[in-house]
Amino acid sequence: MALMSWLRRLAERHDPEGAKKTLTHRETTPREDELRAVLAADPNDEDAFDALVEIVRERADEGTQPDPLIAEHVDPQVRQNHAVWALAEELAGQPRAWLPLIVLARLSLGSDHEAAMRRLSLACERETTGLALTHAVAMLRDAGASAEAIAFGVAHWELASRDVEAGREIVLAALESGRVAEARRLLDSLLESSGSPRLDDVEDLVAYAEKEQQA
Repeated sequence: MALMSWLRRLAERHDPEGAKKTLTHRETTPREDELRAVLAADPNDEDAFDALVEIVRERADEGTQPDPLIAEHVDPQVRQNHAVWALAEELAGQPRAWLPLIVLARLSLGSDHEAAMRRLSLACERETTGLALTHAVAMLRDAGASAEAIAFGVAHWELASRDVEAGREIVLAALESGRVAEARRLLDSLLESSGSPRLDDVEDLVAYAEKEQQA
């Protein structure tokens, strides 16, 4: 997912020179205005969101050389996080917005876990086809919270119409947590309701984990 990709890049990004800069303000570009218009119509447009995130990240890195006697050291990653947070928070106010809530949850997971989980729950209430749940569980897995991804995914799976991709993420989270029996139970339930060939690779992973467990 592109959403997970740029969040991962954001976490891994390290720019020592960026810490020497201060933020500047400039007029928005036509491209930025275009992306904001797209997101005003659909705050969950992932392509537009990704593109605008790259713009606000670059803007967070812009600046001039500060006076070393008065300038504070500001981690460039912190500045980028703040910029992305401001964008997501702005869009999350729309009643249909769920993608920005996933982003806010990811950015706040370490500092305010309870609030992050509330944002994920709200995202899944706003979007019930399973897309929001898929993103939410994938985000929790990516953050190293596989056990919580299972609990959250199972609790919201019925609301998400037992979506295949959401189910896949939950099964993978169970495998990552070493809960092979639960992964099998979840997979069998998913296969019974969907019979989707898209799960063949996951079924192979579960079978391999079962074999390893019995060895």
